[in-house]
Amino acid sequence: MKIDVKTFFILLFLGFVWGSSFILMKKGLIVFSPLQVASLRLVFAGSVGVFFFLREYKKLKQKDWLFLSLSGLLGNFIPAFLFASAGAEMPSSLSGALNAMTPFFALLAGVAIFSQQFKISQGVGILVGLIGSLLLIFSKSKTGFSFYSEYIFPCLKVILAALLYGINVNIIKSKLHHLSAIVNSMVPLTIISVPALFIAIQTNTWQIAQSSEAMGPLLYILILGVLGSAISLIVFNMLVKKSTALFAASVTYLIPIFAYFWGVIDGEPIGWFQVGGMGLILLGITLTRR
Repeated sequence: MKIDVKTFFILLFLGFVWGSSFILMKKGLIVFSPLQVASLRLVFAGSVGVFFFLREYKKLKQKDWLFLSLSGLLGNFIPAFLFASAGAEMPSSLSGALNAMTPFFALLAGVAIFSQQFKISQGVGILVGLIGSLLLIFSKSKTGFSFYSEYIFPCLKVILAALLYGINVNIIKSKLHHLSAIVNSMVPLTIISVPALFIAIQTNTWQIAQSSEAMGPLLYILILGVLGSAISLIVFNMLVKKSTALFAASVTYLIPIFAYFWGVIDGEPIGWFQVGGMGLILLGITLTRR
């Protein structure tokens, strides 16, 4: 199919926004704790989603509420806290790179849970991506490679978040396909913003937010929630409708590129081992889509 220039710019916009999410979390963590960053992000995102929620909720059936809530839990709520926690313990660029494993888990969840067909090339792709992720996890500097354990646990958090993303994709595809893309993204965000607000209150987030040193980090989290979680989902749904799901999924390739870009600017240790690991993950994604 023919893809116009405007569509490519939309794809680049999404790659930039989602690839910038990891550095925004890092900046928010300067003042706020991981629990506070994640809860604020979801509250800000829910503040956008609520407008769509009020417009659409009367159309939903009882069984829709269950799967929309599950989608919000697996696709937004838990990953937000996992990414914030991992971001406090390792470079933001590494989080962005490992997040690229989401397509692998979407494929595996589809095969394991929904009996989708599995090809040999896809298995090879997953293996190549796994090797790439291990290379990233155990690369501790620009020039060295060592089985260094410092980042293993935070990396596992990001990988778990990617796994939940992959499961969520299949839930939407199999259980919520009859609903519009706007409903599938905005209603879950609104639902999970309620417990997120409770967590924010319980962790004294509002008291910290009123301090002068919190103004910058709070702005970063606001951008993360409104632009990185809410508006970007709407734009992504527009992209899927305008082009194809496969083309829209190409944003997976752009996210780590922008994440690494911000990592370089922020002085994070990025060298040939990190680039090589990321390259293997992208090669693996390419193989799984054949």
